[in-house]
Amino acid sequence: MALKDARVKRVNGQSSISGASGWMFILSFLLTLLLGWVPFVGPFIGPVVGGYVGGRRAGTAGRALGAAILPAALLSVAIVGLGALAAGYSQLPVIGAIAVLVAGLTGVMLIAHSALLIGAALIGGAMQQLERT
Repeated sequence: MALKDARVKRVNGQSSISGASGWMFILSFLLTLLLGWVPFVGPFIGPVVGGYVGGRRAGTAGRALGAAILPAALLSVAIVGLGALAAGYSQLPVIGAIAVLVAGLTGVMLIAHSALLIGAALIGGAMQQLERT
C-alpha cells in the first residue's frame, strides 16, 4: 500500500503556484500551437488540458485560480504588445484594416482561451482537493 501511495504522490505531485502556472502556460501554449489546425476545437484543447493539469498540480481550487491568472495575464500582455506593434506599421489603410481584423479576432480568442484555462484549472484543483479528502 505504501508503494502505491508513493507512486500516486509522485505522479500527482503538488507544485507551487508559480510551478502550476508554468505547467498551465507551457501546456496550453504548446497544445494550442500543435492542435490549432483542428477545426473548431483545436485552439481550445490547449487551455483545457493545460488548465486541468496545472490545477491538479496546484492542489486546491483557490491555488489553481491564482495559478491560472498569471498565464492569462501573460497572454494578454503579449497580445497587447502585438497590437501595439501592428499599430506602428499601420500607415497604410489596408495594413491598418488587416491589423484591426486580426486584433479583433485575437481578442475574442484571448477571452475564450483565458476563460477555458481558468475554468479547467478550477475543476482540476477541485478534483485534486476532493481526492485528498
